[in-house]
Amino acid sequence: MSLPADTRALMEAQSHWLGLTIAPEHQPGVITYLELASRIAMGVMAHPLEPVDEPANVFIPVEPQL
Repeated sequence: MSLPADTRALMEAQSHWLGLTIAPEHQPGVITYLELASRIAMGVMAHPLEPVDEPANVFIPVEPQL
């Protein structure tokens, strides 16, 4: 997994697909966040999962003890 070559194009494509309008003054912040999220995702994806890391088949919540 690597950073997109053109993060602005990625932002434009995703916002169009989602039907979002991103104001021009907000675009630099959105681009910065997309690049940050990509770097975080690369770190997460680089960590291999073992079978014991799989989620439980059934989640049964318990009431907190007060």
